[in-house]
Amino acid sequence: MASQAVEDKQIEATARWTAAVRAQESERTDALFVDPWAAALAGAEGTAWLAQRPPGSGLPMVLRTRYFDDFLQRITAEQGIRQVVLVAAGLDTRAFRLAWPAQTRIFELDQVAVLAYKSAVLAQAGALAVCARTAIAADLTEPWSARLAASGFDAQQPAVWLLEGFLFYVPVHRIVEILDALTALAAPGSWLGFDIVNSAVLTSPWTRPWVEMQAQAGAPWIGTLDDPVAFLAARGWTASLTQAGAPDAHYGRWTLPVIPTTAPNMPHNWYVTAHR
Repeated sequence: MASQAVEDKQIEATARWTAAVRAQESERTDALFVDPWAAALAGAEGTAWLAQRPPGSGLPMVLRTRYFDDFLQRITAEQGIRQVVLVAAGLDTRAFRLAWPAQTRIFELDQVAVLAYKSAVLAQAGALAVCARTAIAADLTEPWSARLAASGFDAQQPAVWLLEGFLFYVPVHRIVEILDALTALAAPGSWLGFDIVNSAVLTSPWTRPWVEMQAQAGAPWIGTLDDPVAFLAARGWTASLTQAGAPDAHYGRWTLPVIPTTAPNMPHNWYVTAHR
């Protein structure tokens, strides 16, 4: 239990880091999104973390945020899906800052401490959700499906699910458990999005500096999938992969060489989307 508490605190800290990146991006004249509450959510801890990073190091998080913003809005607008489930929602503010179709309902699952902190900060700022929002305190290391159902989620209707900036912080067996539990609740027509690294990221000299920084900061990357498409196909999902810098995840901001998305024996940090 003690090690689980440490892991929970680590993931809680990473939510502040991500909020700090969103706050920095929101200050740009060419911002890919604007999050008016990100700076307050990041707090001194998140701001200090970002100040220690090299300039531009937050760009992958920026592109990821915009990519999944677009994904969620496209699916809800084009597919008529009105249930959105943010698993390990962290300090996500999409329920407040994006335009949603009428009758959209967003369910946010995360640790009670994370949700309480976010609620307090947003309430103090006078932020109002622009869709129906339900926050659900859940420990994702334990069964959580019943809590989601008890909060009004309808497993007979399709939903769009998102797990962003989370899975590489948890061991592989837990990734399997979480995605299996999610799949059991996903009606035909549902969509899924998440980001995940492959095992080469943990050892490649190109990515080692970031991996070592994460470990030194107390939030090591440990979760990987080497073939998300096959993994999801075995569970009834049809998946596709992209990554920062690819044509659909570039946004005019990526300046580094782009490794082909499925190049073998190379480090990959994939954005995965899938349809059931």
